[in-house]
Order: sequence, then structure tokens, then C-alpha cells
Amino acid sequence: AKNIPFSLIGGDVVINGDVSASVDLHIDGRVEGDIRCAALVQGPDSSIIGHVTAKSARLAGLVEGSITAEELIVEATARITGDVAY
Repeated sequence: AKNIPFSLIGGDVVINGDVSASVDLHIDGRVEGDIRCAALVQGPDSSIIGHVTAKSARLAGLVEGSITAEELIVEATARITGDVAY
């Protein structure tokens, strides 16, 4: 099996704008914009203000916006305001 790369957005990073990734995305920081990626892992101290579209998503932080995912895992620490489709 080949290594599947992933991108990390650290806890001290704030992104204003849309994020698109063909790889897995791990977010510990703040994103104000739409996110489109293969798989999303969100840390508990992270916040996403915008729409999330992913094949799989594991959410543990704040999401303000709609979520569209084939496979969705919502951790106990997650706070989601918006429509969820999975």
C-alpha cells in the first residue's frame, strides 16, 4: 500500500477563503470558507465557518455551515449549526 499524503492546518493558522484538497485534510485551526476534500479530520479546538464537502468527515470542533459527506463521524466535542447530509 502506498502512503496517502495528508495536509495539516495547524492550530495557529487562520484561513480566509475556500480550501480544496485531493488528499486527506486535518484541521486544527480556523477556516472561514468552504472546504472540499477527500477526508476531513477536525480537531476539537478547530472552527470551520462555511460548507464542508468530503467523502468522509470526522468532526470534533465547531462547524457553522452545511456538511455533505458520504461517511460522517461526530465526536462528543463537536458543535454543528447547519444542515447535515450523509
